[in-house]
Amino acid sequence: MSNEIRVIDEVGQVANVSQLRSKAFISELNNEDLESIAYTIKALKNPIKNVKDETKKRLINGSQFVHIHLTEANQQLLNGDNDQIKKKFYQKYGLDAFVLKSPTQLKKKFGDDIQEDLDGVVVYEKQSRVKFD
Repeated sequence: MSNEIRVIDEVGQVANVSQLRSKAFISELNNEDLESIAYTIKALKNPIKNVKDETKKRLINGSQFVHIHLTEANQQLLNGDNDQIKKKFYQKYGLDAFVLKSPTQLKKKFGDDIQEDLDGVVVYEKQSRVKFD
């Protein structure tokens, strides 16, 4: 018997993780089986996040695991609060050096006073989102 993790949906359809990693396997599922596995995977999303969060918290607090450890990674950031840097980049590269914030971010920063300016320029795009009933 294999120790590989298997997902078993409510109708007994079994798929192991290696199968679920295969786009070919997923594309061959009929709609009913795909929907059933999708619901099962969705149900696991929150518990998986809870386990990851608790593991990270324990590692940060000094706990040690045999096969899990923290690593460090560098993230490149610009000091967006420094007006001298902003001015220098604006003079050299123009407005293309800046990312315009989302309407929500602008409202958080400037309050409801910005709404009148946003009303004429906000563009709405339709997005397709998966919704589970």
